[in-house]
Amino acid sequence: MQTLSHSEEQVMAALWACRAPATRRDIATHLPAECRWADSTLLNFLLRLEKKSFVRSEKEKSKNVYFPLVRHTTYCAAVSQQHLQTLYGGDLRAMVRVLADTGRISYADVERLLRFLGEYQAENPEYDYD
Repeated sequence: MQTLSHSEEQVMAALWACRAPATRRDIATHLPAECRWADSTLLNFLLRLEKKSFVRSEKEKSKNVYFPLVRHTTYCAAVSQQHLQTLYGGDLRAMVRVLADTGRISYADVERLLRFLGEYQAENPEYDYD
């Protein structure tokens, strides 16, 4: 899957936060403060996302409305896997260790992760854990 720039990801996150279809104004209200761009800038990002097949637009009355074509979880999974492979050689333990060693995740976060993994394993006993 094609990766997006940080700004494009911000626009997609804002679109995912809206009920589809969303207007440019709807999307703008879900952007973080550091992404309060001019209307033309946001429209340019939406056009770029449409060209990359992440967004579809339709004319509704006198304005365009936007639909996400890629699900949030689909994009997050693909990008996370790509970063994990590129930065950690696919070793999830190495990534968690770096996050823990640098204080990016707390001991409480690690405990929640352990609980989640135990629950996930219990719910998915057929999974191959080699």
